[in-house]
Amino acid sequence: MSLGLSAAVAVPVEILTEDRRVFRLAREVGEGGIILETPAPFEPGRPVQIRFALPDGEPLSLRAELTTTGDEAERDGAAGGCRLDFIDLPAAARAALGQYIVPRLGLPPPPG
Repeated sequence: MSLGLSAAVAVPVEILTEDRRVFRLAREVGEGGIILETPAPFEPGRPVQIRFALPDGEPLSLRAELTTTGDEAERDGAAGGCRLDFIDLPAAARAALGQYIVPRLGLPPPPG
């Protein structure tokens, strides 16, 4: 899956599973997922819960799946880090992401 529209970001991300909790720094966020600065210690395909807040935004708690790590991340443009793809992104979270991403890309606001 693609990140879709994405923008640079530098925010801490809490990544949770039933038995583990880790923190990483996000370096890019998009409508489809998030790229972490360094790999997360989970196997690809594993569903996780992630929590983070965009700058000047409300905290988000979203379901995601680790999709790339290590060498795979290099091929996907996430050099050194890893990518988490959002699972069933709620409309409110999609809107919050858009409000962060669109101005940073210099795009006009969406109609409506």
